[in-house]
Amino acid sequence: MKIRAVVFAAITLAAILFSPVLPRGTERGAEYVFSEERTDPFCFDSPGKVSVSASAALLMEAESGRVLFSKSPRVKLPMASTTKIMTCLLACELLLPETVVTVTEDTTDIEGSSVYLTAGEKLTVEELLYCAMLRSGNDAAHTLAKACGGSVENFVLLMNLRAKSLGMNDTHFANPSGLPAEDHYTTAYDLALLTRAALGNGEFSKVASTMHITVGGNRYLVNRNSLMASYKGMTGVKTGYTPQAGKCLVTSAERDGVKLIAVTLNDGDQWNDHRKMLNYGFAEFENTIIAVSGGITAEPAVTGGESQKVKASNREDITCILPRGAETVIKTERPALVYAPVKRGDRLCRARIYADGKYLGYVDLYAESDIGNAKTNLFERLFG
Repeated sequence: MKIRAVVFAAITLAAILFSPVLPRGTERGAEYVFSEERTDPFCFDSPGKVSVSASAALLMEAESGRVLFSKSPRVKLPMASTTKIMTCLLACELLLPETVVTVTEDTTDIEGSSVYLTAGEKLTVEELLYCAMLRSGNDAAHTLAKACGGSVENFVLLMNLRAKSLGMNDTHFANPSGLPAEDHYTTAYDLALLTRAALGNGEFSKVASTMHITVGGNRYLVNRNSLMASYKGMTGVKTGYTPQAGKCLVTSAERDGVKLIAVTLNDGDQWNDHRKMLNYGFAEFENTIIAVSGGITAEPAVTGGESQKVKASNREDITCILPRGAETVIKTERPALVYAPVKRGDRLCRARIYADGKYLGYVDLYAESDIGNAKTNLFERLFG
């Protein structure tokens, strides 16, 4: 397990430090460069739409990562046990659910919330995940950390590397449980980024959405997120509290194809605030079909081909979570030249998509037919 953790750390660090960064719209080997237009994750943010009592709050659309509402989204604050989202995500990524872990003495006597693990006790990684996520056991979180990193200190290094890889630029972890520490903090935006990544992991998503379960034969665990039983479409994810951090909460819910993530930090009215934010998201945004497969077309010019043009189109339906009634505009962007031969399925150009004047991203358009080289002399005409 220790070797796997070290390898993961090395790979993650290499990816962060040495991966070449290409502007959006620039392709290796392309004979043209599309104009660069970066998407804005806050393009649909409406800070005044919802009134919440939290020190910081954020509502994110999970598929795209766009922010639909925020309050002080980049203010650094303690996060309490929502820390365990990162702990459990790493455990899901580094260990198999059925791996058996032996509890050691140094991870049993951890202050705060506990499931009362005993030294020598054996539990699977999956059982420890339930203990950490549903009961918020600090001893379970530290046991997972040691199983992944060889030591809690090594695991904290992994936590911060993973945070950087997710773009959590205003976050720093000091421990795997969320116990108070001066250099242990995050922001509402970073915590939403983390949750979005975690919900993309099948094992994590299964654990986080569980309402109650018995593990180890005698531990009956109930999810502390009371909205699991009372809010339609609720799928997770984690509560947290310390006197220093106040009440912290991350929730996720899905209705009619719209997946939302809500975050509050230091919130005295967290259950009502999350209802307000989620209700706003489901009321004001919808899953919109922007174009069906083949619905966006372009005809770039072909040089040296049997035909002077080739038709290109999108391969799949294009859907997006947009404000209800949003006006969409599609602008195709073509290369100066396409050189023959062209094969059906070649990527030739792009279409940029806007909603209410806000840039959402691009879709690639592909050749619908083959275009052979032009036969320009007698020999080619006769013999191909």
